[in-house]
Amino acid sequence: MQTGSSSSLQREPSDPSPDPLRTQGMVSPAEMLASAVQRGEFATVSRRAFVGLSLALAACAGTAKPLAKRPLAKLPQGEWAPPPEPAPQVVFSAPVAKPEPATTEPAKADAQQVTATGPQFNPIGEAALPWAKPRFLWAKAPPIKALVNPMLPVTTITVHHDGLDQLIWSTDQRAMAERIERYRVGHLARGWGDIGYHLVIDRSGVLWQGRSIRWQGAHVKNHNEGNIGVLVMGNFEEQKPTAAQIQTLRRVIVDLRRVYGVREGQLYTHREWPDADTLCPGRNLQPRVSTLRHQLRA
Repeated sequence: MQTGSSSSLQREPSDPSPDPLRTQGMVSPAEMLASAVQRGEFATVSRRAFVGLSLALAACAGTAKPLAKRPLAKLPQGEWAPPPEPAPQVVFSAPVAKPEPATTEPAKADAQQVTATGPQFNPIGEAALPWAKPRFLWAKAPPIKALVNPMLPVTTITVHHDGLDQLIWSTDQRAMAERIERYRVGHLARGWGDIGYHLVIDRSGVLWQGRSIRWQGAHVKNHNEGNIGVLVMGNFEEQKPTAAQIQTLRRVIVDLRRVYGVREGQLYTHREWPDADTLCPGRNLQPRVSTLRHQLRA
C-alpha cells in the first residue's frame, strides 16, 4: 500500500478508452440506486442487520493460473426476461450483546423496522444493492479516497471467484467477514484504494457490501468503468459453489439489471473479457453463470 500525503498518491488506473455512452446524458449509479430505493423496490430490513460485530479481517483475490488460448464464450443475444417476484424478506440477526440504552427512554431497537426509504437508510454512496450487509460488519478501515475513481453510469456486471489457495468451507458469519477483510488488505497491497469488488456472496448465500457504488471497482484490468464486480466466495477450480450462493447470485443479477438498466449481453465472467488471462471464476462456477444467463434471457 502506498504511503505519503494524499497529493502524492496515485489513483487506480482508469480505462484507456471509456465508452462515451457511459459519461454522456446518463444518471450516476448513486442516483439510480436512490431512485430504486425510493420506489420501494426493496424489502424492509431489521435494525438488527445493522448491529455490528468487531471482526478481524485481511484480504485479496489470488492470482489465477493462465488460461489456455481458446475461443471466448459467446454471450447470448436477445431481451432479458421480466424479473421474478421479489424474494421473501430475509432478516439477518447477529448474536451480539444488547447495549445499554443511552437515555432513560425504553429501548425500541428490536421492534423497529428500517425501511428502504426511511430516514435511517442512506443509499447514496453505499452498497450497490441496499439489501447487502453493510461493510462496517467486516471492514477495519474506509477506502482511501485519494486513490479511487468515481464510478461511471453502470453498463456491465462481471462475476468472479476469489481463487485463493486457502479454501473455505465454513458458513460461519465471523469467518465470512474475516475473509472479505483479507480481500481488502490484499488489494491495498497492490496499490488499490479499497477492496476491488462491489458485492460479495459468501458461502451461506449472504450478500455483503464491498466497495461503495460511488467508486469505480478494481476487478477487470482495462474494463472497470461502469462495471459492477460481484465476487462469489471460494476457489471454484477446486470446490463447487453452494446452492445458496447460486440462488443469491441470481437475485443479484436480476436486481442489478433492474436498478441500473444493465442490458442482456452485458453479463460477463472475468475470463470472458477479451484481454483477460485468467481461469476466474473457475471451472465449477463458469457453467452456472452461463446457465443463469440463459435462464434470464427472453
